[in-house]
Amino acid sequence: MHPAKKFTSDIGIQTPVICGPMYPGSNPELIAAVSEAGGLGVVQPVAMTYVYGHDFRKGLQLIKNLTKKPFGVNFTLVKGNKTYQKRLRKWLDISLEENVPFFLTSLGNPDWIVKKAHAQNIKVYHDTPSRKFALKVVDVGVDGLIAVNNRAGGQTGFISPEQLFEDLQDLGLPVVCAGGVGNTEDFKKMLQLGYAAVQMGTRFLATQECQIQNNYKQAIVEAREKDIIWTNKIAGVNSSVIKTPDIEKLGLQTGPLMSYLLRQRRTKNLVRSMFMLKSMIRFKKVANKSSYVQYWQAGKGVSHIDKIEPVSRVLKGFHHSYEQFLAT
Repeated sequence: MHPAKKFTSDIGIQTPVICGPMYPGSNPELIAAVSEAGGLGVVQPVAMTYVYGHDFRKGLQLIKNLTKKPFGVNFTLVKGNKTYQKRLRKWLDISLEENVPFFLTSLGNPDWIVKKAHAQNIKVYHDTPSRKFALKVVDVGVDGLIAVNNRAGGQTGFISPEQLFEDLQDLGLPVVCAGGVGNTEDFKKMLQLGYAAVQMGTRFLATQECQIQNNYKQAIVEAREKDIIWTNKIAGVNSSVIKTPDIEKLGLQTGPLMSYLLRQRRTKNLVRSMFMLKSMIRFKKVANKSSYVQYWQAGKGVSHIDKIEPVSRVLKGFHHSYEQFLAT
């Protein structure tokens, strides 16, 4: 059995496509639309509560009212911020109470989340950019790996999708390709490599249900791979963005002092938190239709995105491609 067929069966979806959690792009209506169309939408809690202003429980209930199909929640395990840690645990408890069937964890050690999730038969997949990081979470019992490659948007990886799959395939877990998939041809190539599914963000930003600014969506349609650049001034690590005057004004690399602090064990988490707080404020404006700030995260799959479409049409094309793949 191909890993994609097992993945869809285990998760309870039709098409092995995940709408990755995005800040600020993950509005509840988008998450619900992806799941309703046969994929798996994943909630980004800060986007849900801070950008779109939903009470977290009511936001989950809104999604459940819009679709009866499975969706997930992302938990980013950031150290050093007690207020965030308190919110994270509250979000987890609410997600358990609302019977969300899929968790996606990022950064840190997800062992405590895995234990609580598995007690309710919830699947937990963890983001990883390399084999080194994957080995740290395999032993705590995660159910699968989200392989973040060097073509991803937002906080990107540093290894090609082909090499990353090669590095992870023997660990005995399903591996999801995250990064660089913009159309059905990219999708089929990743399935042929042996990936169990693909996780897309940029493709779903350019949909009618996503509530970011229209000029952001149009920028994705017009951009090509050469327009995607890396900057570490958004999160303290490399992030993929569309090259714009605002990004160039911000600058692409931190100065000597910040670079030094980001390398030190005692200061790196504090500095990254500072960068991310500033970025939260900047990127919230992307969801404010009266603002024209041009901080646009996107991955290298932009080259194959040429129109803004309804989510249902996007997933219909991917499902047809998936059926063709299984038939070969």
